[in-house]
Amino acid sequence: MSGNHHGSTWLGTSWIMLTDVVGTSVLTFAGVAKSLGWVLTITFIISLAPVGVYTAILMSRTGHVTKESQGQRPSSMGEAARMTLGGDKAAMAVYAMVYGFAWLGQSSYILVLGKCLQGILFHIELCLPIATALSCLLCLPIAVSVRHLSDSVLLCFINLFLILAVLTIVMAKMYYVGRPAQVNTFAFAQQMSFGSVFGAASNVVYSYAGHWLYFELMAEMERPEQFPRVFLINVPIQVSLYLLVACWGYHFAGDKAEGYFLDNLPDGPAYRWASALLFLHVAIAFLVKNVVLARALHQKLAPSRVDVDLREPGGACAQMQFAGCVVLLLVSCWAVANSIPFFDDLLALIGSLLSGPISFIFPMAFIMGAIKTTQEGRSSVQGCQLSVVGDGLPGSWFWRV
Repeated sequence: MSGNHHGSTWLGTSWIMLTDVVGTSVLTFAGVAKSLGWVLTITFIISLAPVGVYTAILMSRTGHVTKESQGQRPSSMGEAARMTLGGDKAAMAVYAMVYGFAWLGQSSYILVLGKCLQGILFHIELCLPIATALSCLLCLPIAVSVRHLSDSVLLCFINLFLILAVLTIVMAKMYYVGRPAQVNTFAFAQQMSFGSVFGAASNVVYSYAGHWLYFELMAEMERPEQFPRVFLINVPIQVSLYLLVACWGYHFAGDKAEGYFLDNLPDGPAYRWASALLFLHVAIAFLVKNVVLARALHQKLAPSRVDVDLREPGGACAQMQFAGCVVLLLVSCWAVANSIPFFDDLLALIGSLLSGPISFIFPMAFIMGAIKTTQEGRSSVQGCQLSVVGDGLPGSWFWRV
């Protein structure tokens, strides 16, 4: 990182993580409850929280072990794979999975931004491709200007209150309208199938799947060893919000609940205000992922300029290169968003394909690889010491390794 750039505290990192995780995923929970019923919905939401925390702590521990044994912490999952799982091939495979996962997540954000714009301008009947394209243009100025995660801490803190305002508007409107007489709720959803349960459970998994970003967050912290503290704030907020939205939405909408929370509102001022606030929230959440992905692409294309600030020599060229990476990502995400125009289906696809392995399997592999690498390094050092000690002794060839 540039010498002019300062890292974030664990508290600031907590707001960044909440922006990434408690975002679009929370909007699917009424639909999740419709597919699962009361028992499975509450069970999945509560039980996955400690699993997510445990695997995140394993990632923090991996950084500590590699710092002690190799002198540096990994700055991404790809670098963690390079340092713990066997070099460049492992790193490239993990990079492809992790950044592919994040790229698909960005596409879901573009889709939500388009739907929000449609909600704001519902009287115009704006088509989705045009709405998502306009959303990309509105996000472009801020997306090209922020190049470090820690530069977005204040925005991320504000962003938490934006999503709270959105949820409050939707839930207040549902309470005001009341529960329709034809709405039914069930302990276990009727006509459950493997596909419906798997898709709904994948949405819950995705709601805890911020792990792809954790090494980048630790790399930008002033004291990376304090990373586990963020869960003192994040976990209570996450679990409370997820349960509240799922239970509230299922109680009032039941088996008629929509997969996208705002779709449970009729057209009108409440829908427009909720859409406008959600647009701002998702735009900031989009910014967080954009910083990581655009920097990764910039690092690949022009590594010597990725940390050159605008006011430094060559900074204007570096900023233009970063802007080009942002535009390329926006165009590709727009194409994906319009090829799968069903929000909950897209999240289910992302969650089922990638979020489980990335968030719950990779961290375990990294810590085991880090410990193994450390043990092998110690064995090598001990072997070399035995070789040196034996050089002046009869039969010293026996000790050589």
